[in-house]
Amino acid sequence: MNFKKIICPALAALCLAGCSSPVTESSVNEEKTVITMMFTNELPNLEKLVESTYTDIDLKIETNAVATIDGESERRLRNGHGNDLVTSSLASGDIMNYLVDLSADEYISAYEASIMRKTSKDGRNYFIPLPAQYYGYIYNETLVKENGLTVPTTQEELLKMLEEAKAANIGTDENGFVFTVNGTPATTAAFVFATEIPDFFGLSEGIKWLDGLKNGESTFSGTLESSLDLPLKLIEKGYVDPTPFTSVANCAPVLEKMSGGKMLVAFDNVTMLDDIRKNSDYEFDMLPILSDKGNPAWTVSAPMAYLGINKALTEEGGEEKLAACRKILSLLSTPEGHEAFMLDNGAGYAYLMDYKPTSDIVPDGIKKCIDEGYNYNISISNDFMRYFGNRCNAVLCGQKEIADAFAEVDEYMKKGDEQVVTLIGTIDHDMMVENYNVRLQETEIANLIADSVREAAGTDFAVVNGGSIRGSLYKGDVYSYDLDYVCPYDNKVIVLEVNAEVIRSMLANGLSAMIPKSNNIPGGRFLNVSGLKYSFVPAKGDTPAKLADVTLADGSPLDENAKYTLAVTDYMAGRSGYTDNNGDGFVVLNVYSDDVPKPENVKLVRETEYTFHKALEEYIIKHNNEEIASNIEGRITAVNEDE
Repeated sequence: MNFKKIICPALAALCLAGCSSPVTESSVNEEKTVITMMFTNELPNLEKLVESTYTDIDLKIETNAVATIDGESERRLRNGHGNDLVTSSLASGDIMNYLVDLSADEYISAYEASIMRKTSKDGRNYFIPLPAQYYGYIYNETLVKENGLTVPTTQEELLKMLEEAKAANIGTDENGFVFTVNGTPATTAAFVFATEIPDFFGLSEGIKWLDGLKNGESTFSGTLESSLDLPLKLIEKGYVDPTPFTSVANCAPVLEKMSGGKMLVAFDNVTMLDDIRKNSDYEFDMLPILSDKGNPAWTVSAPMAYLGINKALTEEGGEEKLAACRKILSLLSTPEGHEAFMLDNGAGYAYLMDYKPTSDIVPDGIKKCIDEGYNYNISISNDFMRYFGNRCNAVLCGQKEIADAFAEVDEYMKKGDEQVVTLIGTIDHDMMVENYNVRLQETEIANLIADSVREAAGTDFAVVNGGSIRGSLYKGDVYSYDLDYVCPYDNKVIVLEVNAEVIRSMLANGLSAMIPKSNNIPGGRFLNVSGLKYSFVPAKGDTPAKLADVTLADGSPLDENAKYTLAVTDYMAGRSGYTDNNGDGFVVLNVYSDDVPKPENVKLVRETEYTFHKALEEYIIKHNNEEIASNIEGRITAVNEDE
């Protein structure tokens, strides 16, 4: 791990030598070279710049979740399905063996040497860093001013402001919480590390500890327990809801609560701040991280991603794509390219030398920190950030003691990238998760998982919510760690007794969130089925999709008087309640939550120890004498309104 204090120098607005990108003279009739790239959101300004600068290139962005980019893009690469341009939070292990060596490309010299060293291997460069996000405390400036609250300058003052706001019900949600962190492992890790900079990592003992960690000489146990002091205090005082830190609950809806004035403060990044501002009538700003030891306030930042080129393009037939990718990286490595990316994401810091932003995108509340050089760059491998954040989450929601969690982190650090590899079985063709297809339509991989859950539970029907499926399966051998990416959640499968009316209501709710949200991501409640067939009228404009018909798998109608057994997760049945979008609105299946009425036509038959991961693993092992196949069978179909 390496933390670097970045002093913001006086930058000259110079065009980078060797990185200019003139418009080509290709004919408008010439076939374009299509270049694919995965990212967490659409990049319209970057696409426009690339395609107007190079009229023979068509840049296509596949939007996918952060967790997918972190792991699935690398799995695709290893299995011959990688995008042309490869994104990674911070690649580690053997992944650079699948990337083009960029060391000789001129645009590499445009970047600060310190950031390039962090992504190099054996002195060679395989990535360029995209602009960075600033992290800090987003706060509702309107509510603070209107209610006479004092903008904090220390951690003690922050806690006092939260106490006053909670007592007066200012910027609180329905449960009285006033501060939020979304609960994803990566964000939790960033929050925990951020609170220790520079109170620990900026001191000589912290620097020594970091150096020792690289050599395997340092441990988290006995050293960093205090890093959880602030998050635990926020929970203890009732300022923060611990529920989003559990692995069976949804992330906290930061955008919805902050923009609606139902939360006063959130730890997040500048992109979230921009989204909140666009969706609210309140004014918002960002505070830096505040010390409890008298140190000046600070911010943290990290590249939004690193970008490389798929090595498969060096093979025969990939010459045009390879040349196009190099042009795109060259263009991205100019001030113009960075500006386009920043406009798409609200990023605030560029690692280009001689760069001066043309837009004022740094929030007022953190400008002083940036101007005076109190911004710290966190460059830690994504695998570690995810694991460390996961262990911290277990502590914050009360599932683990700090000592046990940090001992597990120390053990993980010793093992490094080693994985316990267990061969489970084989599949006969690729089953892809891409462009959120498991949230929009029938897919082979979702059919396979739904069948495995139904078989494990021994039920008439099974449903699998699309948001729980996060990774693809690839032709050939399937290993235990593959399923960690495919089905990463720990929700338990339960068996319910339901009637036809409940089944229809359940499927209708699954269709209700197919219209993309503000981040252009469809909701994850779309239901994939086993033992059933259903059809729906697709969403149109602001009109949501609606259920058209439901039958048994053989096409025969449901028996209106029958009782059917149905396998679902306890998450859908209200185990975590239904606030903050937990349970995905499946109140028709509620057997656990006392916050909403329990339906009369639903009965809990039994609980199981199965997760989707375990059910799928058992299914593949059970059929290990054959190659596992799954196909599109017409289980889910889209129809016209009049059909």
